[in-house]
Amino acid sequence: MVATVIGDRDVCALQGRCTVVSQSGLGALLPGDIPLGDVVLLELHFPNSPETLRVRATVRHSQRPNYGLEFLTLSDEGRRVIARYCELRGRPTRELLINILRKHFLGREG
Repeated sequence: MVATVIGDRDVCALQGRCTVVSQSGLGALLPGDIPLGDVVLLELHFPNSPETLRVRATVRHSQRPNYGLEFLTLSDEGRRVIARYCELRGRPTRELLINILRKHFLGREG
């Protein structure tokens, strides 16, 4: 993930990593010091989508280098991608594999 911070005098792109994702925001490991309440532009890549998801978020929690970011703007498509990602992450791997095999060989999901 990339978080672009737009300050009063400069713009800074920080390369980071998501630690947890929900439908309302995410936890991230980011270098640098981002004040509470600052708005950042996030570029997110999800394995269930070929597109880069761009979303504005605000810093709600900060214990550097850990940040809690709340989504401010999220398109309907972005909301669907994140919801699907959260659903997939919450299901056991074995169940996912069985459903993939059922869909591939039987044309249906379990």
